[in-house]
Amino acid sequence: MERLLVLIRRRLPILLLAIIPVLIMEILSRGNYLDPLTWSYKHVLELLFNEWIVVSLLLFFIAIIGRTRIAYWVISAFLIILALISGVKLKILGVPLTPWDLVVAGEASDMVKYVTNILTFNVLSVIILFLAGSYLLLYRTTMFIKKVNLKERGILAGIAIVMFLAVYTDLPLPVQKWFGIEAAVWNQAQNTNTNGYALATVLNTRAMFSDKRDGYDDKAVEAIVNSSPKPPVKAGDTTPIKPNVIVILSEAFWDPTVIPGAKFSKDPIPFFHQLQKSGTSGTMLSPQYGGGTANVEFEVLTGNSMRFLPQGSVAYNQYISNEVDSLASIYARQGYTSTAISPFYNWYFNSNKIYQDFGFSKYIPIEYFKPNYSGPYIADSEVAANIIRTTEQSPGSDFVFANTMENHFHYYPGKFPKNTFDVTGDFSPSSVGMLETLAQGINGSDRMLQELVEYYQKKGEPTIIAFWGDHLPALGDDYATYIDTKYISGKDDPDFLKKMYSVPLVVWNNFDTTHKDNLNISPSFLGPYLIELSKQQGNYYTNFLSALAKKYPIIPPKDHFQEMNIKEEDLKDYETLQYDILFGDRHAYKNYLTPIIDPKYRLGYGPITLDSVKSDSQDISGRTSLTLTVHGTNLPPLGYVTLNGKAVPTTWIDDHTATALVEGNLLKTGLWDIQFTVKDSKETILGKSNSVSIDIGGR
Repeated sequence: MERLLVLIRRRLPILLLAIIPVLIMEILSRGNYLDPLTWSYKHVLELLFNEWIVVSLLLFFIAIIGRTRIAYWVISAFLIILALISGVKLKILGVPLTPWDLVVAGEASDMVKYVTNILTFNVLSVIILFLAGSYLLLYRTTMFIKKVNLKERGILAGIAIVMFLAVYTDLPLPVQKWFGIEAAVWNQAQNTNTNGYALATVLNTRAMFSDKRDGYDDKAVEAIVNSSPKPPVKAGDTTPIKPNVIVILSEAFWDPTVIPGAKFSKDPIPFFHQLQKSGTSGTMLSPQYGGGTANVEFEVLTGNSMRFLPQGSVAYNQYISNEVDSLASIYARQGYTSTAISPFYNWYFNSNKIYQDFGFSKYIPIEYFKPNYSGPYIADSEVAANIIRTTEQSPGSDFVFANTMENHFHYYPGKFPKNTFDVTGDFSPSSVGMLETLAQGINGSDRMLQELVEYYQKKGEPTIIAFWGDHLPALGDDYATYIDTKYISGKDDPDFLKKMYSVPLVVWNNFDTTHKDNLNISPSFLGPYLIELSKQQGNYYTNFLSALAKKYPIIPPKDHFQEMNIKEEDLKDYETLQYDILFGDRHAYKNYLTPIIDPKYRLGYGPITLDSVKSDSQDISGRTSLTLTVHGTNLPPLGYVTLNGKAVPTTWIDDHTATALVEGNLLKTGLWDIQFTVKDSKETILGKSNSVSIDIGGR
């Protein structure tokens, strides 16, 4: 015991050393020097917890490495990099880095390439301050033991683990419970500002692995389901009409003409404005700002709410592990063909698996698109073309969910080959440039909407089109353009939630033109609305949500409940039903007779088949190359021909024809086995045709 006390006394200077990375983390994650100082004296206990966590990590790394200096540099570098990334993410999206961001690291890579000005003067000065302070303590004092023997390393490892677990479990002394320290998972900026970055991360991690709910069982779910009102209209009761239902999530679609003092050379979204005046329109309170499209999609398709999940989490990657009854499966049960369309990779946000779990019949990702780009992303007009093709090919009614990418982040000038909009106003050139780029992007979205409405209007087939933006665009760090243009006064604007999270929405149809509603809803309530509008049969969940939406059409973050007159207990049944679907035993599904997942689910428009292969010569004598022409069906534009398993340069002509150039080492006599293949950006083969063989002679 005495030896242990001696060991502890010898390690006490580590407490002084650990305060450096703690303060540096707070400066980088908050983006300024003043906030950490204010936080340090207002939240002393939280500061001590952050210190405790860093000390436990430092002791653990010392135990592993055996050298104090190296361990310090390793753990400090790791923590400071996380804090720096958190600060950058907070500036762009308004949400700091959370443990669940590690689940979607691949998805973030597309956005990272447009992030600039990471190593600013402030960041560099903080890093220099860290290096200088650390150097003085480590190399200019004799307080620290450089090398630790093996026996001491074992003791230090034990101490480190006990220290960390004491914070993680809040045991044996529940200090966090006593002083009301908890993770504000519904507001991650507040969570980090109050608890500090290290403690907030630990609390978030604990919340991430805690999904138990008191009072949840089969009877509780059954009682809620039985008490839900039955739908007012059943399929086929009043009309034989089964309209197409087309749901379009338009990337970062927002109306910048609402900015006071901003003058546009012409209206960037004239058709959208026309529909707002003539039909059903309104706003949707998005759970996201600047990114996180999948979460808005999740709410609309399933009726579940991100308000019951930690802010910053991604439902698709974290919480969907089983089938989920969605709009796709609800409409499929009534004879619809349900199709998902996305102009991005099939693996993005785990979409390929998610859409299968949601009951879609097919999914058309970018790998099956024509490479028609507008700026760095697929043009919205190409999404429209795929929507039209989908409804043309199916024999009956369609449910189509599509999202777009043309207006995706970034908004720096030069994003599009040509910009046809000019913006004037009393604000900075940077804000002008971003607004002009945004105007060009949403104009493409507006033209897409017009093309679809005019097509289905002319065709005469009963159709509903719901069109909205998933979130506001991220226009500069820390809402720079919104503040510069005086759209908001700052992060403390009294209408910040409404202004920065409300996105415009229109719902058009061509069979009930007198129907006009003013919608101001949460995304999770759009599905029940569309089911009633299309006069189809919903499920127990949409029945429940329809009734709830009449009382609370908008569900804000928890810290806005009081000001919006929402009683938290009134949402408990909603939360219980969602828990049953995502984490529970799915009691409410037990009486389903039709499987939610379509056993014939596929990528693309149908099986890739080859009917014939022709060569411009059957003899390679004297030839340096041969051209193959393949004929078949459903040949993807981004697919390619393989010869005996080897990829060959391919030119796609149309869905039925492609040519391939054979040269070099592949130009050999014998039997050539030809296939048509499509793969994604991760080199995963998504589809492959049958084989067709041709015999090549010569030489």
